[in-house]
Amino acid sequence: MMDALTVTGRTDRHGIPLEPGYQLQPEAVAAFVQLQHAAAQAGFSLRPARSFRDFDRQLYIWNGKFRGQRPLLDRQSRPLDALTLATGARCEAILHWSALPSASRHHWGTDLDIYDPDLLPPGARLQLTPEEYLPSGYFAPLTRWLDQHLGNYGFFRPYARDRGGVAVEP
Repeated sequence: MMDALTVTGRTDRHGIPLEPGYQLQPEAVAAFVQLQHAAAQAGFSLRPARSFRDFDRQLYIWNGKFRGQRPLLDRQSRPLDALTLATGARCEAILHWSALPSASRHHWGTDLDIYDPDLLPPGARLQLTPEEYLPSGYFAPLTRWLDQHLGNYGFFRPYARDRGGVAVEP
């Protein structure tokens, strides 16, 4: 059971290193390593893009988007100028892509964003937008493989469908 400090990202004591710069809860590390091995056998180089993130990091991301210092996208993944939006609209746009500090699943140390750097086109920068993972995206082969195998390792996609709030995270 996670305590309030863990759930809100105010501690990292529940995490262990996955690899430099990434940490998860021990059970999630073990499951991800198994998933990585299975993916490698299928020809994929599965890598974490994001994992545990504490409250302060989430606050930094949130404030950066609010101040127009970090990219902000609309619901179709098109760039927005945060500073031209009214405060409410700006907050709504940020919430589509980024949780409020203390409300991110990344605080828990159980969730991570993954990709295959070998599928990233030359010169392309990872965006972690739905378009990269959908059938026409360059991570489509990985998505198809994950569709069949994620559950075998205890993982699932909590934001696989658009429910009108948080962006789809395929």
